[in-house]
Amino acid sequence: MAPQDAFDELALSRLVDLYARAIDRLDLVLLRSLYADDAIHDHGAMFRGGPDAFAEFVGASMRSMRTHHFMGNRLFAIAGDMAEGETYAVNSHVIDAGTDRARDYIAGGRYLDRFRRTPEGWRIAHRTRVIDWSQERPHVPGATAAGLPIGGKWPDDASCAMPLLAGIRP
Repeated sequence: MAPQDAFDELALSRLVDLYARAIDRLDLVLLRSLYADDAIHDHGAMFRGGPDAFAEFVGASMRSMRTHHFMGNRLFAIAGDMAEGETYAVNSHVIDAGTDRARDYIAGGRYLDRFRRTPEGWRIAHRTRVIDWSQERPHVPGATAAGLPIGGKWPDDASCAMPLLAGIRP
């Protein structure tokens, strides 16, 4: 692998990881910065549109959720300033967190991406979410985590108190 290809794969992998952080911490400024201005995010019947509308959708729909997006295997094909990627992911959601209606939604699937190099660096040009399996059940909090800090949204999450980590951008 040529050094530039290795650098590009690392940058694309970081972009994928920043997406998970942006979604889970509900950092909408970070989320928006990951997409090219003319990008499309396709989440099926749930949402299809541009990056500004996607950030608004996430902000409105995920405020009462606790989420954990785990990004796994990644494959990237790079051709100059364009790239395609397939990232396996397991996403866990506690919907209506903190209420008696709370339920778990867990999905395994992939993100199919087209990326474009911009003057600011690599950005998502088109993202499609593909679900390979999912399950839903009533939420039963585990006792093992008692006493540990609970993750939160931007800027209330414990990681936001770490200035270097809190300032991460693509």
